[in-house]
Amino acid sequence: MSENKKDKAKETEDRRSYGLLGTLFDAVSIFVTSVTLLAIVFTFGLRMVGVDGPSMENTLHTGEWLLVTPYYEKTPSYGDIVICTKKTAARGAIVKRVIAVAGDEVNITPADEIYVNGKKLDEPYAQVYGTGLRGDRSYPLTVPEGCVMLLGDNRDVSFDSRYSAIGFIEYEHLLGKAQLRVSRDYDIYKTFPKD
Repeated sequence: MSENKKDKAKETEDRRSYGLLGTLFDAVSIFVTSVTLLAIVFTFGLRMVGVDGPSMENTLHTGEWLLVTPYYEKTPSYGDIVICTKKTAARGAIVKRVIAVAGDEVNITPADEIYVNGKKLDEPYAQVYGTGLRGDRSYPLTVPEGCVMLLGDNRDVSFDSRYSAIGFIEYEHLLGKAQLRVSRDYDIYKTFPKD
């Protein structure tokens, strides 16, 4: 018997002896590896966060899901939609928009106009009915180092940094930035309006 035929015969014999136990072992190995990889990705990389409440309408609605990536070395910037995990008077994690970062001076007028560093913000995404100044803070104020100021897009109902019970949010309490939104109809949107 030639060397080539011997190799083929051995390979056929190996396949026969592999059997059900070998196939089951392969399936379990693939499953365990997949679950481990998913756990690593969702622990250190991506997170899915559900939206609950009207504070970010009309940008986000109850029942939608956000795919969130963490801030590692990059700091938050104006317009980012972020998830805050700081224990505040709000129940659980909150989803809000960054309107000012460390060192910015913020002034909110009684007509709900927001000025950051003397420049009025143009916020077409914001739902404001001009029903008067919300919150219990005095303006102008300066965002401390390592912090951001967060507001909901639906300003009349949002419980956010305008209230001292929420206050400024330290970077360490930001779970991350929303990158994708899955709507209630399972449509996927990649971007959020900033301007």
